[in-house]
Amino acid sequence: MRILLDTNILILRENNHIVPENLAHMMNLISGLEASSTWVHHLSIAEIKKDGNKERQAVNLSKINGYAILDTYPDYNTDDDFKNLLPIPLSDNDVIDNQLIYSVAKNVVDYLITEDQGILNKAEKLGLEQVLNINEAISCFQKFYPNSDINLLPTFQKKMGYEINIKDEIFGTLENEYNGFANWWNSKVSRRELFVYENDNKINAILIPKIEERENIDCAPTLYRDRILKICTFKVAEHSRGLKLGERLLRMAFDYAIANNIEEIYLTHFKQEADYLIPLIQNFGFYKYGENSLGEEVYLKRIIPNENLEIKDVEDIISINRKYYPSFYDGSKVKKHLIPIRPNFHKKLFPDFIGKDHQLTLLTLERSEGNSIKKAYICNSSTRLINKGDVLLFYQTHERKSVTTIGTVEAVYYGLRDAEQIFKLIAKRTVFNLEEVKSCCTSDVTVILFNQNFNLENEVEYNQMEQNNIVNGYIQSITNIDDQRYRKIIKDNIDERFIIN
Repeated sequence: MRILLDTNILILRENNHIVPENLAHMMNLISGLEASSTWVHHLSIAEIKKDGNKERQAVNLSKINGYAILDTYPDYNTDDDFKNLLPIPLSDNDVIDNQLIYSVAKNVVDYLITEDQGILNKAEKLGLEQVLNINEAISCFQKFYPNSDINLLPTFQKKMGYEINIKDEIFGTLENEYNGFANWWNSKVSRRELFVYENDNKINAILIPKIEERENIDCAPTLYRDRILKICTFKVAEHSRGLKLGERLLRMAFDYAIANNIEEIYLTHFKQEADYLIPLIQNFGFYKYGENSLGEEVYLKRIIPNENLEIKDVEDIISINRKYYPSFYDGSKVKKHLIPIRPNFHKKLFPDFIGKDHQLTLLTLERSEGNSIKKAYICNSSTRLINKGDVLLFYQTHERKSVTTIGTVEAVYYGLRDAEQIFKLIAKRTVFNLEEVKSCCTSDVTVILFNQNFNLENEVEYNQMEQNNIVNGYIQSITNIDDQRYRKIIKDNIDERFIIN
């Protein structure tokens, strides 16, 4: 990518004053772009040479030596069609400006950065969107970087690779499996963003995603994709097993793919005897595609269907929800239910929900149900309308009084009274302890095992639902709603790409 800098940018950057913050930010972005180079037009150098202050001229010329010089360029004066689109130049500076713009028009350079409003106005009139001021350039070049603005919960942090201690015990197996692990890390990962959960100077879990474009992936059979997310490192420390951090890492990987408009994800893995990873990822739609030259298995997954889906029964729905998670089926073959949940349980079960107060629940996340995708809900509702595959809309009661989160049913059990039996069903998924479960067993207990699919973009408050005829009374127990009312709730609150119907 060739980026041409106008004279005013050069003077701002290379003079003896403090560099403006936005300019420094722009140059940092440019320096991090792959295969990018900054250029100075030959005529810009000629312009600097006209500076009557010889000392300043000499300093500016010396600093320009660090840039590539565009000394071969097309002359706009030879292009009458282009020339006639511009006002008649009134000075030599106007001619230079036109030549810079023409370099963009003829694709000699990819972008021109300038703070000259005259150039910007001409470019806008010509429809040349590659001519940018500093702030526009920042906005533009940021889009060349992966979007890492995902929901990390309070425990995870976004860090650079060079900030991580690669001697941490979590990397022990990787060092054994991959020759040159440290060299790979220093050359490939040190300048890359990653996501890590650290506690007491130990790494509990780490995720390193990488966007690959037009990649011939090392795999048999052949695997080529224009754009795909690779999970380079997906690791939970031995001392942190059982906290459902693997599910949390997967959710973060899915969120990363969604944030960057990527529909497919893959990872490679050396199969092990006691292998926790393969059952985990298969539960969320990864399947073995092939093997690479190192003998690793290559697992692939889509998060948006790219095929016509035949849905005959509920088992097809469960299979589709698993294969394309977090996408889910919400068509006519499933019911929709409002599920009331008290604030204290909501905070524990859905700590990743960011509501109108724009705050995450500040938990230590030493609780598996906060990290997990697979969750459980128990109640004493008399309803028998919920079935596998149904859609659940969780409604936080009391002060909030709003629908916040959507999930899909994996299994449901009715009429249970044995607290220990119930606890065995839900122990890894629930916010309830055994004593709380026992307190529910004075009457028949309903257990719903479900996947959390999405938090709504905007929580839907009770008053909104009442005004839109979605409900006509307080939501105190599980409430079945028809499809039309359901659609009103999710409208503009769920990305339709992830809805299958």
